[in-house]
Amino acid sequence: MEEGTAWPDCRQRGSQMDEVVRLFNESKVRYLLIGGQAVRLEGLPRFSMDWDFYVPSRDLANIEKINGLLGDDLDVPLLPLGEHGENFVQTYQTRWGILQFHLGGAGLPEFEQAERRAVTHLTETGIPVKCICGKDLLTSKEKTGRPQDQVDIDFLRKKTAAGLL
Repeated sequence: MEEGTAWPDCRQRGSQMDEVVRLFNESKVRYLLIGGQAVRLEGLPRFSMDWDFYVPSRDLANIEKINGLLGDDLDVPLLPLGEHGENFVQTYQTRWGILQFHLGGAGLPEFEQAERRAVTHLTETGIPVKCICGKDLLTSKEKTGRPQDQVDIDFLRKKTAAGLL
């Protein structure tokens, strides 16, 4: 980074991601926000560099729709889940920030099941985002078992105990 150049403000990064979410919503892309950004939209003040999207693993029309919308921002096209589980997480550095597409993962229910239980949260600028429900998010975080997820797990467990998930 050049001297005197500031890092982008987190709010600016969020509004940039709003553009991606708006594109997905307008084009009826099937997605669910998972990971740290989903926890943030559940109410935990949290920073995350990337946005994790759960998409149906073999819905070729949906995958092609994503490829068409994001176009040149993807250095290689998003691919469906391979026969032996390859491509289950695909990461892209884009003009909007880091996008990760998950076609499965530890503790995630089948996409169709998660989609039926999904919730919609609003970003800080009022853009609706389809998110994995809090209970599925908690299960996923617990099954992943990463030490950096413990604060998220504690927060989601407290919401569950309070009857808020």
